Amino acid sequence: MNEPGKLQGTKLLDLFGYLLEQRVIISMHVVGAGFERLTCVNGIKEEPGGNWLLIDLPDGFKEAVPKTEPLTLRFNFNGPDHLEYLFMTQGGQIGGHDLKIPFPDCVERIQRRKNFRMETPIGAKMFLKIEKTKAVLGLVNISLGGTLGALLKPNHRVLHGSLLALEQKIFNAGIFVPADGEIAEQLIIIQKSEVRRIEHDMERNIYRYAFEFMDIEPKEKKKLTQSIYHFQRQFLKRR
Repeated sequence: MNEPGKLQGTKLLDLFGYLLEQRVIISMHVVGAGFERLTCVNGIKEEPGGNWLLIDLPDGFKEAVPKTEPLTLRFNFNGPDHLEYLFMTQGGQIGGHDLKIPFPDCVERIQRRKNFRMETPIGAKMFLKIEKTKAVLGLVNISLGGTLGALLKPNHRVLHGSLLALEQKIFNAGIFVPADGEIAEQLIIIQKSEVRRIEHDMERNIYRYAFEFMDIEPKEKKKLTQSIYHFQRQFLKRR
C-alpha cells in the first residue's frame, strides 16, 4: 500500500519512465563524499531479482566515490506535478557511461514546489550597484527563485571583508546571459533580490553570494524562464 506522500511498487515504474521519456534533469548527491552533480536517467532494466535504474555517469564520479564503503546516493528532481521528489539508494555498479543502481523502496513526494537550479554557461554574470559601488559576479547556477555567484570585480581595488551582508536587499540587478548558436544575448532585470547566503573561500579570498529573487516583472521572468530551459537543453546535449 502506498503511504500518503510516498510512491511505491508499480508507481515507481511510471515515475521513472517519466524521467526517462522526458529527459528530466535530476540532482545526485553521494552521501559522505560531498559530491553533487546534475544528471539524468538513461534507462530502466526490469530483472527477476529486482528493477534497476541506469543513471548517466557524471564527470568526476569515479574519483569522488568512497572505495571501501557501500555506495549511498540521494536524488531529487521535479516531478510531473512540479513538486519535489526525493529518494535514496544503496549499492550499484559502473558500466560504461552508466551507473546501475537498484530501484529504491519508495520515492517521497514533498508537498512544496521547488525551483530547480541549473548550472550556468561560461560568461553568465550578474551586475549590481550598491550606492557608489558597482560589482560583477560570475554566476554558478540559477533558478526561477534565485542565483549563486562569485564576486569578480568591485569598483575598488582592495576589498576588506564581504561586500554584501546577509539579508541585504539588492535593487535592479542585471542577469547577463551570453549568446550562443541558439539564442541571442539577454539582459534580465531583477527588480528586487536579497542575499540569503555568503560563502568565503579564504585560500583565494573569493566571496560567493546566494540571492533570492523577491520581485521580477512578468516580461523579465519570461526571459529568465526561457534562458533556464535553454540551459537544460544544452546540459542534456552534453550528456
